[in-house]
Amino acid sequence: MQVIKKVIFNKYKTLLQKIGLLFFIFIQFPPLLTVGQSSDVSNSIISLIDSTQKIYGSNDLLINGKVYYQPNRMASGTPFLFSPKFDPGTIFTRGTKFEVAGLNYNIVDNELILLNVMTDGAKLHIKLSDILIDSFLLDNYLFVAPEELNISSDYPYMLSTNKGRYYFLIGFDKEFITRFSQSNPYGKFSGTKKSLFLVHDNNLTSINSKKALLKYFPSIKKEISSFLKKNKVKFSKASPEQLKQLMKFCNNQLNKADE
Repeated sequence: MQVIKKVIFNKYKTLLQKIGLLFFIFIQFPPLLTVGQSSDVSNSIISLIDSTQKIYGSNDLLINGKVYYQPNRMASGTPFLFSPKFDPGTIFTRGTKFEVAGLNYNIVDNELILLNVMTDGAKLHIKLSDILIDSFLLDNYLFVAPEELNISSDYPYMLSTNKGRYYFLIGFDKEFITRFSQSNPYGKFSGTKKSLFLVHDNNLTSINSKKALLKYFPSIKKEISSFLKKNKVKFSKASPEQLKQLMKFCNNQLNKADE
């Protein structure tokens, strides 16, 4: 209900912005209101609405977002997860799928940023509201809002490796380091910190080492060790795809044991 109220409020606020802009135009240009120029008034209103539509956009993703300005732009590094480049992505919100031309994830401030290309070719970065986003695809990885999985977490979005009895969710962090030097006169962004969580029955368990993983699965720890060795996987540096295959293996082993 709060989400619905926020959407309605934001749409109402945007409508008021448009009405306010119309009122401002009418005050600044009173000749538009003179008798005998009703057609000019109508054309002016249509043109004005078209212009505001270009600015604010027509879908809820833009109406509920704010213009994004990257902080510490001169600093070394980037606040984004993979790279500063905005790549095509997919956003899922309340059952609706949006294919977008540019998307990126700021993991310093935990903000999902949309690159919106206007009808006139102008580009605008929009900070999307995490209240409306269920999940998104970025660089072929699926990120989900934990609350959509009935999971409590401090991360607004986490990378999901797979579906199954057990699966991993990965949280990512960076920070802005306010240490200024000759090589980094404007400060710098840290490297990416990855946190692994094993999910079972909507519960998160931090698993950031091979030892912790083997302790979690004592009945198949020998099989897991053999799998990691055979596939030359160093657990602490495992990629999302390697973690996906690892969890697929673990689920298969546990299912066999239950038969």
